Amino acid sequence: MNQIVDYVVGFLPILVRISGLVMASPIFGGKGVPSQVKIGLSLVTALVLYPTLPVSLPHTETVAAYYVLVGKELLIGVGLGFAVTLVFSSIYLAGQLIDVPMGFGMVNVVDPQSGLQVPIFAQFQYILAALIFLSVGGHHALFRALATSFAMVPVGGTVDSSNMAVVLFEIFVKMFYLGVKLSLPIVTGLLLADIALGIVARAVPQINIFVVGFPAKILLGIPLFILVLPAYVALLAKIFGGQGEVGSVLRSVLGSF
Repeated sequence: MNQIVDYVVGFLPILVRISGLVMASPIFGGKGVPSQVKIGLSLVTALVLYPTLPVSLPHTETVAAYYVLVGKELLIGVGLGFAVTLVFSSIYLAGQLIDVPMGFGMVNVVDPQSGLQVPIFAQFQYILAALIFLSVGGHHALFRALATSFAMVPVGGTVDSSNMAVVLFEIFVKMFYLGVKLSLPIVTGLLLADIALGIVARAVPQINIFVVGFPAKILLGIPLFILVLPAYVALLAKIFGGQGEVGSVLRSVLGSF
């Protein structure tokens, strides 16, 4: 019985850290993923990792101290998952920046991952990014970072949450810049289209530019997006690669603990 209790006491913090990552990470933690799948993935991953980890819990005098230790493990897992979610949020931002000038800002669809209404291009780009993330092994890098976190911050180790908050804020700023950079080619083309339409409206006042402008920018924006799609896919593959933004944010979060 004592062996079973010791196993559960050592296993629970590991399970909580993994559960925090699964809940906060994109794709795996979305609302469209059944809770049974999330629980099963967390449990199987914990069962696989637990025998390979040198778990030596510090002595806790009370049950409350043990719960504080488990809470720290949840913080680490959520921090890792949230960092990757910020990368995917930059893709949403890029889609929003494209949708508004193209005229799709008024047309929204429900995202099954978040349960919220998102623009059409943002939804398409998110699905494309998720497929590329899985195809280049981004989920493998995520779970490797999880395994590395147990070596860098052992179970029960000290966690500087204030430093992690600063790192997450810096990642947020970088991902905002990344979202703008992803949308820049198409937004630039649409901006030039707006300038051209403004010149036409000035030269030929009889044309109702609001009626002509919306379909004209859609007819321009979609072929332009198709034109830059190969470069966009290559850029996403680089972002999700080991030396890209995903690997960078994971290393930053791990270094903040």
